[in-house]
Amino acid sequence: MKKSFPIIFENTHALAIDKPAGIMVHPDDRQDEYTIADWMRETYEVRGIGDDGREGIVHRLDRNTTGVLILAKDNIAYTSFKKQFRDHTTRKVYRAIVEGHIRNETGMISLPIARAKSDFRKRTVVDMFSKDARGEEREAVTRYKVLEKVTSPDGRNYSYVECYPLTGRTHQIRAHFRGIRHPIIGDDLYGSTNGKDVAPRSMLHAYSLTLDIPEDVEGKKERTIMSPVPKDMKETLKKLGFTSE
Repeated sequence: MKKSFPIIFENTHALAIDKPAGIMVHPDDRQDEYTIADWMRETYEVRGIGDDGREGIVHRLDRNTTGVLILAKDNIAYTSFKKQFRDHTTRKVYRAIVEGHIRNETGMISLPIARAKSDFRKRTVVDMFSKDARGEEREAVTRYKVLEKVTSPDGRNYSYVECYPLTGRTHQIRAHFRGIRHPIIGDDLYGSTNGKDVAPRSMLHAYSLTLDIPEDVEGKKERTIMSPVPKDMKETLKKLGFTSE
């Protein structure tokens, strides 16, 4: 049966969907399953737009990350979006629930990221304590703001944070918060000790994306596309005692 996804924005050149948890954006060499790239080929005429098997895909969200995903319907949008992501001129905002109380209300995590020796799926921060990095180190910067801190009914501390990645490395937010000893809850790959008993998945959501989008008439326009915090994340916030959502 053909899948469908909530469309937040669409014009002749592009669309944005509200990505649910549990689906990959594009196939990889290790998984053989239905992806958003498959849906794009089924739904739109995107042959020749981008890489084979990834037609229309200009960026990605991890399987269990929800929220705004922009997609290209033609090469005008594809070329424009790829340049904006490459040049870091897009503005991305994420929401996450992390373990522990983050000391500073605002801050910046500036730690290079590399592939992990211990697990091919992972990235790791590169610092004086890291012995798990292999291969090329890539600069990665994430700003953040703490929205609320709570102590849950069972006595464990949590922080609800808004994240602003200034670079776009694979698993950047997940690796960075693990690197400062505040892993995202439910993210077993990155060391969350409060997994399925607290959250049904990694509690990371792509809340908004601001970028220039080609218009149906000549030119382009800067737009901010937003995705409300999803139901499972709201329920987790409520269960832990947060009042922010």
